[in-house]
Amino acid sequence: MVDKLNNELQKLVSNNKENSAVKKNEKESTFAQVYPSKTAPVQVQMDKQLPLIIGSKFLLVGLEKEEKADEKSGEIKTTSVYSVRVISRKAKAFREIVQIKVKNARPILNDDELDKVIMELAKPVILRFDNIAHYAYIGGESLTASGCERLNLSVQEAMKDE
Repeated sequence: MVDKLNNELQKLVSNNKENSAVKKNEKESTFAQVYPSKTAPVQVQMDKQLPLIIGSKFLLVGLEKEEKADEKSGEIKTTSVYSVRVISRKAKAFREIVQIKVKNARPILNDDELDKVIMELAKPVILRFDNIAHYAYIGGESLTASGCERLNLSVQEAMKDE
């Protein structure tokens, strides 16, 4: 199964290289490097397949801002939690809603803009993330990223080559 997913990933990578001239102004999400682990080798293999599982462009469906005080300094740290729909037709999690946390970052939309998007009074928001990483822990999992960017694409344009 891992070999099959690796083959699919290689095909997607080669297709993306071939289509790169067409996609000059389209940015895709990037994924964090996955390091080998002797204690979780199966999880490492699954994490390597993250691009195949969730794709690289996402439709915003919700946004929350979490603020916590740093225990040592007392400084307020802001985390933006994006609820997004997987819109890549080739992704294993197509149509699923996942949450991606971006630490030390303010939300890219203010409350008024978010309300308009959720009530469908504004154009849907397509997002890409930097350095998406998957963490599995006892009782759950988490997706994190180091940054988020709004893409100037329609849903149809974003899904076209995904």
